Amino acid sequence: MEAEKVYLTKEKETLLITLYARALDSRSMGSILSDRFADDVVSRIDYDFAKLKVGRDSVAGAAMRARTLDGWTSIFLAENPDATVLHLGCGLDSRVYRIAPPATVRWFDLDFPEVIELRRRLCPQRDGYCMIGSSVTDLHWLGEIPIDRPV
Repeated sequence: MEAEKVYLTKEKETLLITLYARALDSRSMGSILSDRFADDVVSRIDYDFAKLKVGRDSVAGAAMRARTLDGWTSIFLAENPDATVLHLGCGLDSRVYRIAPPATVRWFDLDFPEVIELRRRLCPQRDGYCMIGSSVTDLHWLGEIPIDRPV
């Protein structure tokens, strides 16, 4: 399999920092998040991650932040097993795979179109999961979100 080229503006390229930090965390013995998906995605991207200069503090911070948000999301889904989840500015975060919500949950990952295009090439589909390519400030995407459940 050929590695994926990344064609993002410098601002959007910053999503690679948190991806790489989660991948580095997953490689450590005392991993906080154990995000094997992030490590797999990093291995499939043609990019010089060393130039990001992601340090130990950034690795721990990204992993702790993701773990905290995963926990809050899991609590919400335990209380609302038929909910809709909106993951705004998802980048290449793998929360939907780490949490593995039941099929009753509708999950929407939203980010800029070029980010979602890259995400589609790197992330597997799953039941109840949808990716939306749009700026969060362009509210047209809201028309794709069902309003019949807790969000």
